[in-house]
Amino acid sequence: MPHIKVYSGINWHYDIEGRGEHLLFLHGWGVDKRIWRQQSKFFSQYYRVMTIDLPGHGKSTWQKLSLELMVKDLKAILETLQFKAVSIVGSSLGGLVALKLYEIFPEGIKRLIFVGAMPKFSKSPDYPHGLDVERMRKLGGQLESDYPSIVNVFFRSLFTKEERQSRRFKWLQKFRKFAEVPMKHALVEYLDILEQEDLREVLKNVRVPIQFINGRDDEICTPQTVAFLKNIRPDSRFDFFEECGHFPFLSKPYEFNQVVEEFLKGSTL
Repeated sequence: MPHIKVYSGINWHYDIEGRGEHLLFLHGWGVDKRIWRQQSKFFSQYYRVMTIDLPGHGKSTWQKLSLELMVKDLKAILETLQFKAVSIVGSSLGGLVALKLYEIFPEGIKRLIFVGAMPKFSKSPDYPHGLDVERMRKLGGQLESDYPSIVNVFFRSLFTKEERQSRRFKWLQKFRKFAEVPMKHALVEYLDILEQEDLREVLKNVRVPIQFINGRDDEICTPQTVAFLKNIRPDSRFDFFEECGHFPFLSKPYEFNQVVEEFLKGSTL
């Protein structure tokens, strides 16, 4: 699997499979590109699929950088690898990265698919959604004192009780034992990014088709948050997965792939 360096000096680890229309998958905090295994296997039959490790995750290197510089790197990577008119599927933090990429590179993006993602992840007086700032800072402190076990505890908390009792989750736990551990300092810096970034105005002004996919029992991107998203983007497609938390594509990959495929085939500019 290849690596690529562009402006920042980060050595990005990525994989490309298949041929056809271009499709990019961006993972979330504390995991890596391998969580898209069932999606890359399915969609590479019909699309040219890129999965990539965000800096400090998987096999990509890390240095402190802003979200803006990160997405400038991504823009250069897409151009270098000739990924044009890209549809992006972003999970959680990956959705925020995708939205920031759209802000600086709207001409290169064809569709946006957000999974458990929102334009602002921290609560504020004018935004009662997302995560409590003190809770986010506490998580950063826990990383300093109890790493990497706190990452596994956090990952487990993103699934419902029913999901955690499933065979699929047991397989995921075994699979994660062989995962590259994310870099601690990178995870702390990403928490700062999630606290500071506010892309609500960017989302309001997106001019490409949008799909939001959520687990009905997601405790990060809650039903109340989805109601907010519907209010500012009523023209978008919304899909819910019952008895799912933050990662419906892991718990119900077949069903997830189907609703994404429907959107890709049915949405036009």
